[in-house]
Amino acid sequence: MAEFKEDPKTPVPLWLVSFGDMMTNALTFFILMVSMSHQRDYGLIAKGLGSFVVALKSHGLPGLMPESEKVAIFEEFRQRFNLPPEDDAERRETPLKASELELVRSAAAKALQPHDELFQPSIASFATASAVLDNASKDYIDRLADTLRPSRAQLLVLEGHALDADSVKWLGHDHWLAFARAQAVREHLIQVHGFPAERVEARAWMVEVEPEGPGTRCVDARLVTSTRKE
Repeated sequence: MAEFKEDPKTPVPLWLVSFGDMMTNALTFFILMVSMSHQRDYGLIAKGLGSFVVALKSHGLPGLMPESEKVAIFEEFRQRFNLPPEDDAERRETPLKASELELVRSAAAKALQPHDELFQPSIASFATASAVLDNASKDYIDRLADTLRPSRAQLLVLEGHALDADSVKWLGHDHWLAFARAQAVREHLIQVHGFPAERVEARAWMVEVEPEGPGTRCVDARLVTSTRKE
């Protein structure tokens, strides 16, 4: 009688097990975030799901998937939520940009805690395609420094704006220029006025509300005071 021999099976690579667990956790957290949201914006949900599927199919590598296939994935999810196609082509976000915005929205939602804030617009203005503080902006910041100084329970948030990034120094990325402008103001306040570095944050606007004008070449300031009760 022939001896029974079990067919050898190819073992599953260990990295694939970890990758599967990571994808499952990411999808679970996304479902929890959507289900616990107080506001159901199905347009954002469709964009978030589309970004997730695009990232999976393209392995997170820009340029690996044709643009037409990416658009088809986003339109498919819009149809699942009974949403009409995006009519205005200029408002249609690219898959990569939509993915970046979902990360920003997620982080912003997590940071939204009860708070009071003092908003000071345009504390610094910049020349076109520049992130260098000129003397006029420095003088203005110096006069405002005492009112902007964060105390122990406060956080100073500097928000940079840009729609004028050139294709040479900034590679056409407005958010890089916007962050550099906010960072320039942050460094001036820390180095010249001794602001505590851990209480001053530099941020960039990813999408500008104004189509043009000096408001897109400036830095705004928000002195935030948390009102959350421990």
